[in-house]
Amino acid sequence: MDLSISENAWWGTGVDRVKGIHVAKECGYDAYCIFTTDLTPQLKRSMRDALKETGLPCGNFTVVVTSLIDLNEEIRRLTIDWAKRQVDIGFDFGSEKMVLVPGEYVWEEQEVDPKVQWRWAVDGIKEIAEYAHGLGISTGLEFETPKHNIINSVESVGRMLDDIGRRYVQANLDFVHMYVVGDGPEKVKDLKGRLLNVHFADCKGRKHAHYPPGSGVVPLRQYLAALKSIGYKGAIQMELEWSPEPAKIVEWVTEGYESTAKMMKDLGMRA
Repeated sequence: MDLSISENAWWGTGVDRVKGIHVAKECGYDAYCIFTTDLTPQLKRSMRDALKETGLPCGNFTVVVTSLIDLNEEIRRLTIDWAKRQVDIGFDFGSEKMVLVPGEYVWEEQEVDPKVQWRWAVDGIKEIAEYAHGLGISTGLEFETPKHNIINSVESVGRMLDDIGRRYVQANLDFVHMYVVGDGPEKVKDLKGRLLNVHFADCKGRKHAHYPPGSGVVPLRQYLAALKSIGYKGAIQMELEWSPEPAKIVEWVTEGYESTAKMMKDLGMRA
């Protein structure tokens, strides 16, 4: 089973997006996952060259569509069209997986009927995912932790998948997010056969953060065991963010690789 890393590990640090690819390779990661935002033509070429040089495939790319349920129809339309352009970028990087992240209900589920906003999200995701599918790219929906996020639990992402009803749209689980909202390892089975990708990190309590696995309180070994029990064969993606000690980010990334690879090996999930 592959162990990949997301480039948001470098946010707020002195490691740029090209150097980060080389660091990931040196640490031993099997694949590299990108955000499609703020990519100039020059940066895209430099990143693609670095991936080719290191032999790291682009495991997936993340697209955040917080305005997908905006009150204004024109903004929703612009968001869908923008997301399709991000899919084109992911395709150019050779990726076959997109992580799509919807946002929060407008005005905390007030003023605008939440059922209407839910339908906007379903329809928008369908259109984006269908476009991606045409390029050979599968979509994984990620739920976030805010109270009014349109999907914010295993149960709600399952309902969203039911309403979308497309086999190429599945879930992206983040174990920090699950822990913060109170979804324990036993909830993993609810997405058996519907899981595209997994984000892996730790946190210090019931507050969103992404620290190296083993440095916090998330029962990550139990979550991994739950994945194994449902026959999950996809990648484990290290997702570290906003290190409080930016100068030590390479140590964070190395620590994350070593602790996760050991957990996976102990559970028979990695050679």
